[in-house]
Amino acid sequence: MSEPTTNIAAETDHRPRDWMKRSQIEGLAALIVGGGSGMGAACARTFAANDGLVIVADLSLENAERVASEIRESGGKAVAIGVDVSKPADIDAAVQKTLDTYARLDVLINSATWSANCMLEDVDMRDWDKAFQTNVHGPLLLARACLPHFRKSPAPAIVFVGSLAGVVGYARKSAYSTTKGALITMSRQLALEWAVDNIRVNVLIPGTIDSPLFRKMVRPEILATFERATPMGRLGLASEMADLAVFLASPAASFITGQTINCCGGFSINTFVVPAGMTETLIEARKAKMKNDLLKPTA
Repeated sequence: MSEPTTNIAAETDHRPRDWMKRSQIEGLAALIVGGGSGMGAACARTFAANDGLVIVADLSLENAERVASEIRESGGKAVAIGVDVSKPADIDAAVQKTLDTYARLDVLINSATWSANCMLEDVDMRDWDKAFQTNVHGPLLLARACLPHFRKSPAPAIVFVGSLAGVVGYARKSAYSTTKGALITMSRQLALEWAVDNIRVNVLIPGTIDSPLFRKMVRPEILATFERATPMGRLGLASEMADLAVFLASPAASFITGQTINCCGGFSINTFVVPAGMTETLIEARKAKMKNDLLKPTA
């Protein structure tokens, strides 16, 4: 029987206890994919605001450059690059850009995603393939491209942005839900296999994020439905998601890996009854269709 190690562990535990007073990511270089807008942009801003070094990668180079410019104007360090995660050459270029700029790579945060509304019985297999290419294959290729450099890092970490759709499924989000479920499982597999190199891999599941664009896209009554379905009574902020992502990417979370963590104001423990893109439940829609079919004149 081995001897207890509690006292030895306590004597050798010299991790900083005042980590909320000082940056844990100062000097660490992060490749933030999907960083040109929304939660990805918030992650880039928060990482840079805490003295991290940022590469803002996005499908839209214009958006990436805008965010990187904002960070530099605020005194942070950031460089932009255009990236399509479905293209391996773009992924390799983004990793190389990080190394050329900062001579290191410590963190990968990926929020790039692809989604479309469709039932499984009707999904176009070309859309199915696009969803897997962006939401599963892309993240794997990103992680593998970073791996040799993570092995040289003192604090390597990966944070993938998932979705509650990948846990419980969302009606009319067939390919998206399936691929987000695959991403969660793949992340656990990476965490298991790469722990030997001290590389941590976690998934953040965000709640519905409030923004001016979201409020323009959604009618007031639908907005109210989202708010009612969230126990905290409001939508989340992109910066709140970024706070968790940056924490998971930092040495402050050094013993957290293989986890899927919700940041949703309690939404994940409520029931989501109105599918994406609809104003009624599937049952209500089916009953309305049956009623309309009965009212149609017969030949």
